[in-house]
Amino acid sequence: MTQPDAAALFHAFLSAAEDAVLLVVQGGEITLASAAAAWLLGDGAAPGGDVASLFDERSRAKLSAALSHEVAAPWELQVRGGSDVPRAVKFLVVPAAGGARVLLGRASSPEEARRLEELVVMLTSELAGITRDLARKRTELEAARARLEELGRLREELMAIVSHDLKASLQAVRLQAALLARVQRPPEPAQCARMAGVLFRNVDRMTSLISDLLDAALAEAGELRIEPQRMALRDVIAEVTDTVAPIADEASVKIHVDAAEPGLVSGDARRLYQVLLNLVENAIRHSPRGSDVYIEVAAHAGRVRCAVEDSGSGVEPERRAEVFARFRKHGPRSGRAGLGLHIAQRIVALHGGSIWVEAGARGGGARFVFQIPAAADDAAAGDAPAR
Repeated sequence: MTQPDAAALFHAFLSAAEDAVLLVVQGGEITLASAAAAWLLGDGAAPGGDVASLFDERSRAKLSAALSHEVAAPWELQVRGGSDVPRAVKFLVVPAAGGARVLLGRASSPEEARRLEELVVMLTSELAGITRDLARKRTELEAARARLEELGRLREELMAIVSHDLKASLQAVRLQAALLARVQRPPEPAQCARMAGVLFRNVDRMTSLISDLLDAALAEAGELRIEPQRMALRDVIAEVTDTVAPIADEASVKIHVDAAEPGLVSGDARRLYQVLLNLVENAIRHSPRGSDVYIEVAAHAGRVRCAVEDSGSGVEPERRAEVFARFRKHGPRSGRAGLGLHIAQRIVALHGGSIWVEAGARGGGARFVFQIPAAADDAAAGDAPAR
């Protein structure tokens, strides 16, 4: 067999071989490569290529040792094969003439090598997705932990406020009881009325506080309910103003009501009374002595809108979104556990309405506004064209 024939036969063997076969001369240059080598080791496994470029950096010291070894021996090296994820391949490294080396790497088939590459890509993608999911879950857990810490802080703040408010009311009741116990003769009617007023106000305050706590718990559990019926919001306003009249008189605050329209709605009178009572009491507390509180009701476009405006310092625009949060006390004269506005917001929402705070329309103060759908027939009349 002539030398050209032997070379042709050798090249035919390399083309048909299912193993990765590389002939590497001193210096690491590849001079011969089988067709399967490209499948297993990547496009760089070709004559003229650098054998070191086919292997992962962590295997290059091991590759150098294998190429300098004088005896045929198996070596496990990390190859990339065109992938970002290296994989282990076993090679038989055989010394050849002139210091060259023959590397034989086992590949079952080009198809299997391709499937392995696809599997590596798929697993890499899956791992990236899992990493993203874990990062998102971690963010959610951190947010939940922060929320729990905030709830814990708010609970402690609530307990402090409730304890203070209850203690103050109980102390006032105790003081009046002690005064009555020391009376040597029947008190004057005016004195009796004053002492009874103190007792009633503080009992009402404690009752309202307990009611707020229960309503807040019901709202949080989604159990707060309403019993709607056809009613006039103007009647609720009249009831509220009668209730707060002693408080307004004591604070020297005058209440003005603009309720020319009845404000017919399908609502829960008891719950809407609760909303209005909270808004009007807040308005009185935040208004200076000798000032005014305004209550307005009007129907428009199928909805009834009610506004309560005080003469106080108002609410800064950046704080308006948070005034309805639980356990927020709004100003030094708030006098409540910070639940009233939050409960009011929940009640209005149950009526299909909304509530917000804006700047007063009279040059100062805060204006709390809520609107709910008008009663069905009243809404239809409001939407009908004028004749």
